[in-house]
Amino acid sequence: MAKRMIKFTPIAASVALTLGLTACGSDNDRNVYVPPVESVTSSDDAQFNVEVTGKAVKGAMKGAVVSVMTLNATGESVPVAFRLEASTEAETFTGEATSQEAADEAVEASKLAGNPDALITNDSGRYSIYLEDNFSGPVYITVSTSEEGDDSFLRCDAYVGCGTYDEAPEADDVNDGDTNIEFGEWYKTDLELSVVKYVAAAETDSSEASGAAGDSNVARSFKANVTFLTTLVAQALIEAEGEVDADAIASTSLNTVIQVLGPDAAILLSALIGDLSNGGAVDLSDVDGEEALSQGILAIAQLSSSIQGLSSISEVMTSIKEGIKAGTLSTTDVAATLQAAVRSTASVFVAIATGDEAAIKTALEAAYAAKIPTPSAAEVAAFAENSAGIATKAKAAKDKAVKNGAATDAELAELATAVQTVLEELGCTGDECVAGDDFFAELAVELSAQIDTSSTELSVLQTSIDSAEEALTDVQEMGAAITDAISAIEFVAAVAGLENEAEAADLATATDIIYVKAQGYVSTASLLVAQSSDYQGIQDSATDLQELALVEVENVSAYDAALAQLVLDAENAITQYEITVEAAKEIALNTADVADVKKTAADMAEATSTSALATAEDAMVDTAENAAEAQELAMNAVEAASEFAAAVDALEIAIAQALAAANDYLELEGEGAQAMVDALVAMQTAAEAQGELANEQFVTAYNLQITAEEAVAKFAVLTSVKATSESLSTMTVLTNTGGQAVIDAADVLADVIDELADMGNSGEGTSTRQPEWDYNYSLDDLTLVLTNDTTDEMISAAASYQGEKLVVAWGATLVGGDATVELMTADTQATALQDCVDFSAGTIDETQIDSCLIFTFDGEVDADTVDDAEIVNTETWNHVEIMDGESGFAGMLNITDNDATDMGTVTLEGMSGDLDFKVMGMVDSSGDEDESTLDVMVKGDTAMGYTLSLTGMESEGYTGDVKAMYNGEMMSFGTATKVTNGVSITYIDGDVVPYTDVDLIDVSK
Repeated sequence: MAKRMIKFTPIAASVALTLGLTACGSDNDRNVYVPPVESVTSSDDAQFNVEVTGKAVKGAMKGAVVSVMTLNATGESVPVAFRLEASTEAETFTGEATSQEAADEAVEASKLAGNPDALITNDSGRYSIYLEDNFSGPVYITVSTSEEGDDSFLRCDAYVGCGTYDEAPEADDVNDGDTNIEFGEWYKTDLELSVVKYVAAAETDSSEASGAAGDSNVARSFKANVTFLTTLVAQALIEAEGEVDADAIASTSLNTVIQVLGPDAAILLSALIGDLSNGGAVDLSDVDGEEALSQGILAIAQLSSSIQGLSSISEVMTSIKEGIKAGTLSTTDVAATLQAAVRSTASVFVAIATGDEAAIKTALEAAYAAKIPTPSAAEVAAFAENSAGIATKAKAAKDKAVKNGAATDAELAELATAVQTVLEELGCTGDECVAGDDFFAELAVELSAQIDTSSTELSVLQTSIDSAEEALTDVQEMGAAITDAISAIEFVAAVAGLENEAEAADLATATDIIYVKAQGYVSTASLLVAQSSDYQGIQDSATDLQELALVEVENVSAYDAALAQLVLDAENAITQYEITVEAAKEIALNTADVADVKKTAADMAEATSTSALATAEDAMVDTAENAAEAQELAMNAVEAASEFAAAVDALEIAIAQALAAANDYLELEGEGAQAMVDALVAMQTAAEAQGELANEQFVTAYNLQITAEEAVAKFAVLTSVKATSESLSTMTVLTNTGGQAVIDAADVLADVIDELADMGNSGEGTSTRQPEWDYNYSLDDLTLVLTNDTTDEMISAAASYQGEKLVVAWGATLVGGDATVELMTADTQATALQDCVDFSAGTIDETQIDSCLIFTFDGEVDADTVDDAEIVNTETWNHVEIMDGESGFAGMLNITDNDATDMGTVTLEGMSGDLDFKVMGMVDSSGDEDESTLDVMVKGDTAMGYTLSLTGMESEGYTGDVKAMYNGEMMSFGTATKVTNGVSITYIDGDVVPYTDVDLIDVSK
């Protein structure tokens, strides 16, 4: 709650004292001593030259009421003195009271009394205030629009709209006259946004900023944008009821961004994470170029736009605030709603940045359908009717952003796709929500990269400023050397040319962008240093950049002031030498010449773009090498089209300047003026056509780039697919050697059991059918052990009747060629059998057994009835290990045979080397001919979901394909054919590779 401050003036104090004395007097006693009242006077000189400026955007808040306070030690808001203009000289404030403290308070009250009665934002949501030169501490600023009662408005920058008007407004430049509040339209609503900005004391402020706003009276300048995110931070700071300083703002900002956007997006906001008020005030419907669009800025803008498209901005913000406070934002309903909205916004923006109006219209309608999952037919029709107009406005907003220098076409396309990926998953859960050492290390890397990029940009800008200053000096010398009308005309024309160049270059905006970025870098660097002194070097680099940027800010400010003086000198020269018409003609001719130069540059850029596009269109993407080349050519075409568009933008600026000069000359009825105007109008029309062509070429080139990138990615997956196929073909368990070794175990067991069937209930000896094998068996105990002393092979089995089932636990150590195959079993037959019995009963699962064989009969069986029973199903689960000195294998082999359906299946799952795979096969013998299917699936990200599938009949052959995960879906990367000794795969790049000695497990065995 704000403290109530009572103001006393000297007159009010005298009246109060007089009344007090009267109350103490008496008609009967006029001799009471009244001590004299001592008066204390206090005074103070103050200048208001600490600038705090920014924009309030959720879209833009126009005509919004701005409140300015400061925060005391407990986070309570209290009044602060400020002005709407910087002081040109010091003001003296005085106060008089009965004590020094009261007098000092009276001085401060007089400063507050000078505060403006009202402060409202301009059409862009901008405001500026000026605090005392010795002010330091937090400034709490709120910006409010109202649904009724004033002239405040909010602009809709949500692509799918911001609701409906109660009454349709009259059609104008932004409102189409219907009741829908559409993208770019103004509407009235109750909304309050806020920001807390920490203003450092002058002696501790490393910037010592002066003239940062182009005003020589500004001693220090601070950016304090008011956005959705700054509001969340401000509310959290105030609710904490503690002292607010730069560290508190930084930590709260970090926590807010991580919880709302997630740690990945937080990294992208490295330039702002320590103080979100330094950026992010971007209205997507009207990007003015005062902020360069980066991934972080664009992420904030799209988040803000998405919120505005929801049913109630205030309610959403409240829900998000409560979710952050509880640390459970990602699990709330509002988080899911916001996530869906953000994804739609990001998709629409990608279409805007990379497509034409038809593509934008399609994306808009998809976003509308996502916002209203079950819209009525009338709603769909109504939106479809308006979507073309919205698409036109959205594309115009994008074109304006590019013209204003916020980003080039190529940069914007890259940003759009990158931000879409980042915004795919908002928020955080668990440990993700806590910024740890890894997060700060990654933040440091990103911040360093951004500092380096801005340093490079500043170096380029310094060169431009130096060049501008040299040109300024030359023109100043021309002014000093004027001796007659001819030299005066040359001087005036040179000044006009300098003005035009300055307008086109807009050095003040460019330097301010880097300076504000540098302030943000310093804030984030301070956050890093608070974590570890190892990051001190980053803070030093950020501080150096800020100081260098400030120098250029001041240089540009001085340049602008000198240029303004030259303009006055030129006006005086025109008057002195009476050269109004002559100067106007010279200016018109010179600016027309500049337009011609820009026209030539645009034509050259068009030729380059057209050629690059044609080359890219001819490129093939049928192989990995061709796709990589096509990608490079497409990227060149995208860049060329972007430069073509930039050249046309520069041309249009030059034409506008030339037209203004020609029309000025025409107003003076100059000779040939009309012809100049006509030629420039024709050039302007041609430039507009070039602009449309540049956009078309960009869209075409970008689509080619996407196609090539997809092909490159596809062939990268193909490389992994081929490598996986090669790994499978050499895997022992899938080769003839390994497969036969497993089958041999069954053949030996079958032969010996068949031989023992005609013998007694127990016995031991050597098999006549398998003479290398010795046997020891007992039908009473249902046990069997086979050994091969020559090869050290062994097969053991123990069985138990369980109702309709005969459960067998078995194991084996077999040698097949170079491979040793082991069917794992427990240490004792008794233990192994009990595990199998439990598995058959369903009390344990397959992960808890070794090797089990289960026969299911058509009724209950025992030793006396088993010979007469019929087997209806056979199932075996085997824990298999194969050692061959290479890949080896460890896993489970499951085989089933259902006599009732004549269906058999095999499932093999395990690890071979580093490959985690699963084989599933099926034989259907119910028809005249066996029909088989086989799927080999490789699991894990490295193999990208590899699957080899085969199906067919013996007479017709077995065919199938190889698939892998690509772009979120399974895609075929080749066709497969079973051949006599393996499988042959024809890949999508035309490469045919046979894989020999591949058995792929014969299920019929």
